[in-house]
Amino acid sequence: MKALTLALSALLLLTLSACEQRAPLDIEALQGRARGGDPAALRELVSLLAVTENGIDARVYPMILELGAPAIPVLLEEADAGDRNLREHVIAALGTLKVREAVPSIVAVLDDAGLGRRYVAAWALGEIGDPAGIPALVRALDDDEREVRRYASRALIRLNQAAVLPLLDYLGGASTRGEGGAVRVLGDIGDRRALEALLARTSGPNRGDVFFALGKLRDPRAEAALIAGLGDGEWRVRMNAAMALGPLGSSAAIEPLRKTMEDEVHVVREWSARSLETITGSHVLYRNEKGDYVPPYAIYH
Repeated sequence: MKALTLALSALLLLTLSACEQRAPLDIEALQGRARGGDPAALRELVSLLAVTENGIDARVYPMILELGAPAIPVLLEEADAGDRNLREHVIAALGTLKVREAVPSIVAVLDDAGLGRRYVAAWALGEIGDPAGIPALVRALDDDEREVRRYASRALIRLNQAAVLPLLDYLGGASTRGEGGAVRVLGDIGDRRALEALLARTSGPNRGDVFFALGKLRDPRAEAALIAGLGDGEWRVRMNAAMALGPLGSSAAIEPLRKTMEDEVHVVREWSARSLETITGSHVLYRNEKGDYVPPYAIYH
């Protein structure tokens, strides 16, 4: 028993001695060695992106970005890291550095619903801007996580016209939620190739978003559908139809908009007045929620 106690004491002393001899972490020195081409230092620096204590990951991240191209091979190796913090920082760095070779790995992360905070992957694909990421971003429009859907939409808008045809193809079999996301993205891109697909959905569950998107396309061929939308049973749909007619409406929209100036919902009345001002070039008063006749708030200015 005495011998066992002595052995444990000796082991404890050795452990304490090793801890005392271990040099404290010098991140700046590590950065210097990595900048000088030391591959071991570079790997260690990247690995520190997993460490949240004392804000080490936040200190190291800009260092990795500053290193730039030399860091890319190590970052690519860690794109599917099991540690969430490391993986997120690595994917963000690859996105910021616009590394096209990272797209397959980032797509795999975005597609894996078992991983958390996948919106970082959607953001990175938008930053990289490679059309190879579009199919995954389109699929993500129907993701169960709201943030993933939101960042996928933003990424597709950044990809702009390259995303139009994939989005139009997707609409054919999309769920209601996915369709709504695709419609909103197509509206923000504003490509008139989307016109027919949008017009085909003016009576569907996403018709409010459809009318809003049609307004952004500014195609006169949508005017008849928008005028019809002024009579929809849902006030948000009527509001979006009135809103959309301002930028593209002709004299044919004047009387229908005058009728919706008497709508039961004041925001529909206000948007009708605003669009009438845009079309006619004359000042228009509408009845606000207090019953007073006032000019619409000039949001375009």
